[in-house]
Amino acid sequence: MSLSLTTPAALWLLIVVPLVWFGLAIARTNFNPRQRRLQAVVRSLLLACLALALARPVISTGSSRLSVVFAVDVSHSIASQAIADAADRIDAIARDLRPTHMRIVAFGRDDAVLDTTDALRAIGKADPEAPNAPVDRSASDLDRALNEARGELAPGHVPRVVLFTDGRQTQGDVQTAAARAAAEGVPVFVEAMGVRDIGDAWVDRVELPARVSAGALTRAVVALGSQRDVSGRVEIREAGRVLATQPVELHPGPPAEVSIDVSFDDAGPHAVEAALVVTGDPLDANNTLTREAYVAARSRVLYVEGAAASAKYLQGALGESGFDVTVRDSSGVPATRADLDPWDVLILSDVPRTAVSDGAMAAMADWVENSGGGLLVAGGDSVFGEGATPNDKDGYRNTELERLTPVTFERKDEPEVALVIVLDRSWSMAGQVMELCKSAAQAAIDVLTDEMSVGVITFNDTLNWDVTLRNVGRNRQQIRDAVAAIQPAGHTLIFPAVEQAYLALKDARARAKHVVLLSDGRSYPDDYQGLVEKMVAAKMTVSSIAVGPAADVELLTNIAKWGKGRSYVVEDAKEVPQIFVKEAKDAATPAFDEKAIKPVVKARGFLEGVDLTRTPALRGRTATVIKDGALELLSTEDGDPLLAFWPVGIGRTAVFASDVKDRWATDWLRWKGYAPFFTAIVRALERQRRPLVALDIEESAVHGTARPLVVGVEARDENGNYKDLLKPVVRVRAGGGETVEVTAQQIAPGRYEARVVADARKPLAVSLVGNDDPSITRLIVPDPGAEYRFRAADEDLLRGIAQLTGARISPDAAALAATGGAGRTARRAMWPGLVLAALALWFADILLRRIRLFEVG
Repeated sequence: MSLSLTTPAALWLLIVVPLVWFGLAIARTNFNPRQRRLQAVVRSLLLACLALALARPVISTGSSRLSVVFAVDVSHSIASQAIADAADRIDAIARDLRPTHMRIVAFGRDDAVLDTTDALRAIGKADPEAPNAPVDRSASDLDRALNEARGELAPGHVPRVVLFTDGRQTQGDVQTAAARAAAEGVPVFVEAMGVRDIGDAWVDRVELPARVSAGALTRAVVALGSQRDVSGRVEIREAGRVLATQPVELHPGPPAEVSIDVSFDDAGPHAVEAALVVTGDPLDANNTLTREAYVAARSRVLYVEGAAASAKYLQGALGESGFDVTVRDSSGVPATRADLDPWDVLILSDVPRTAVSDGAMAAMADWVENSGGGLLVAGGDSVFGEGATPNDKDGYRNTELERLTPVTFERKDEPEVALVIVLDRSWSMAGQVMELCKSAAQAAIDVLTDEMSVGVITFNDTLNWDVTLRNVGRNRQQIRDAVAAIQPAGHTLIFPAVEQAYLALKDARARAKHVVLLSDGRSYPDDYQGLVEKMVAAKMTVSSIAVGPAADVELLTNIAKWGKGRSYVVEDAKEVPQIFVKEAKDAATPAFDEKAIKPVVKARGFLEGVDLTRTPALRGRTATVIKDGALELLSTEDGDPLLAFWPVGIGRTAVFASDVKDRWATDWLRWKGYAPFFTAIVRALERQRRPLVALDIEESAVHGTARPLVVGVEARDENGNYKDLLKPVVRVRAGGGETVEVTAQQIAPGRYEARVVADARKPLAVSLVGNDDPSITRLIVPDPGAEYRFRAADEDLLRGIAQLTGARISPDAAALAATGGAGRTARRAMWPGLVLAALALWFADILLRRIRLFEVG
C-alpha cells in the first residue's frame, strides 16, 4: 500500500495551523482553559483536513483479483456450433478459474453485454437475419469488440480479455485496438472459431495492377473460395457488360487464383465487377465483388530500331501493355529537343553511332535531365564502344550518350584471339586494290598484341596459306613481309578458302575466333550456309567485305549474317584499311560477346512483379562496364552488366546490354516474361507528366456505417508549378444521390485536403466541383458481401494479437490465472473522506462555541 498526493502544493495551507494556537494565546474569552485548548485542536484538525483534501491524496493498494471479459464473435461468418462451443469453453474456464469479476460481450457490427452463457447460446441458435436480435451480425468489428471488452474490465483487478473469433474483420482496425490494449497492460488471449459450412462458393478478392493503361491488356487476378467441389465460370463485368470470362473448377481449401486479361478503352475510373457463376450455390451475396480500376492515359514511346524488320517484337509487346509505340529506323533519331517533347520514353535499339549526331545526343541529354524523359539503350552488334581509330566517330565511347547512361561502352578485358584473314587475290584484284588490301591486312596485324594469333589465306581458283596460324609476337615482321609478297592471279573460288579457315580455327586454343573475308568477284555456288553455321557452332564469327560493283554482295552479306559478324559493302578500296583495323580491334577486344548468357538477378528493383525464375539464356551482349552508383539489376555469370538503371536530372536512363529482337534475344521472344520485363523497364523510365489537377483518397477504418475519408487535391499550372491560395470544393456523391460538398483547405504548396464522413454502405464518386473531367473522378465501392466469405480463421492475425499483448492462443484456466508475480494496483481517492471529516470538525467547532464544557458546579 502506498500514499501519493496529486497536488502537494496545497500542503502550504498548513502554515495557518500555528496561527490558531497563536490566537489561543492572545485571545480574551470567558471559556475555561481546557475548552479553549480543545477548540484550538478541533480548528487545527479542520484546517489540516481541508489542506489535505486540496492536496488530493490517493491511496494505492495491490490486488490479485481477476476480472475476465469474454468477447465472442457472433457475426454471420461464424458457425452456430462454434458459438455454442465458445459458451461451453466460457463455462469451463469460469468453473476452474472462479474470477472475481466476469463479463461476456457478444459482437458483430455492434456489441451487447450478456448476463449468462445461455444468452450467448440463444444468439447462436437464432436466425442471423432476425430483426430484433441483440447484436447486428452483418459485420465483424474486432476493434469495437476489444474496446468494449476493455471498458467492461473491473477497476483495480488483474485484467484478462479472451477473444473468440475467426479473425476476419470486415470493419474497424483491430491492430490499433490491440496496440491500445498492450499499452494499458491488458493481455488479449485468443480462441479461433470455426466458420459456417453451407457448401458455398464465393469471390474472395480481386487484384488489379497499380498502373492500368487505356487499351492495354490488364491481368486481373480473381481469388475464389469454395466449401465443395464445383464447376462454374468467372466473369469480369463493367456496367453490366461482360469484358472477359473463364471456366473454373473449384475445390475446398485455400482460395484458388484465376488470371483473366481485360482491357479498358477510356482513361479514368472504372467500376470492375468480378462475378462467380455456379449452379446450385446456396448464397448469392458473396458471388460478386467490385473494385475500382483507375485507368491512365497511354504513354507515348518512340522506338528507333537499327534492324527495322525486327521491330515488331518489342513494338507488339509494348502495344499490348498500353503504350502508343511509334517505330522508326536509324535515320529517324530525333535531332532536337522539340522532336523529343511529344514522347515519354525513347528507345534506341542497335542504333549505330553514325546515325546519332552530336546535336541529337545533346538534345537527348537536355530532354532527359530537364524534362524528365526516359531513355532506354538496347544493345546489338551495331553498338560499339570505340571506333576503328582513336579519331573515328563510329562508337559511343566518350560521348554525351555515354554520359547519360549507367554504363560505359568500353571493353572490359582482352581475351586471347585467333584471327584468320581470307583475302581474294584473283586477277580482278590487281593494281591499287591489291596494294590497299595488303596494306589493310598489315595494319590489322599491327593492332594485334603479341599474345594473339593470326593467319592469312589467299585464294583465286586455288588457295594458299601465306601465313599459317601463328602467334604474332616475334613473328610480326615476318607476317608483314609474307603479306607484302602476295600477288594476284587466277579466278575466284571462295568456299575452299573459308573451309580452310574453319579447319584451322576449329582446334585452335583461343577465347575469340574470327574470320574476315574480302572479295571483289563472284564465286561458284556451294553450301556456304552449312559451312558458316558449323563455324558459328564452333564459337567462330565471320565478317565479310565486298569490294567494288562486281562483288557478290548478296552472298557476302549472307555469310556475315550466318556468321554473326558484320558485312561491309565498299565502292572505294581506300575504305578497306580502316575496316580491317576495325575488325582486328573488335576481334581482339570484342564490342560484343556472342555466346549463351544466363542472366543473374542482382537486384529486383522495378522488376519485382516479373517472374525471373525461368529466364531463358541470351545469345549475346554488347560489352559495357557499370558506372559507380548505378543500379545493376541483371548481370552475366561473369559479372558483366546486362541491365543497369540510374536517374539523371529529373529523368531516368537504362541500358539493356543484349538486344530486344530475334538475334540475341531469340529465346526471350518465346518467354512469357518478355512483355512484362520490358514493360516494367519502360514504366520505370517513362516521363512523369504531372496533371493540372489530381485527386487522391485516404480511407480510414469503417466504424458502423461511417467511412471517414481524407480527400487530397494537388493543383499545378501548365509549367508544373504549384498553384496556391485556391479554394477547391470536393464533391462526394453517394449511390443514392446524396451529395456532400466540402471546401478543401491548403496544407502545403499546391496541396489541399478535405475531410468527409460518408455512408460506408453506398458506392461513392469523389470529384471536384466545376471540373467535369472524368479522369480525375475517383470511385469507392463498398463490399456488402464481406461477412459472407467463409474463409478459415486467420491464425496469423490471432497469433499476432496474442503476442502483441503478452498473451497466448487457446488459454486454459491456469494460463489466465498466471500473473507472473504482477498484481493490479487499486487506487482510491481520499479527499471525499477528508472533506466529510472537515465538515464534522466544523460542526464540532460550532458546538464548542455554544456549549461550555469542563465547568465546575
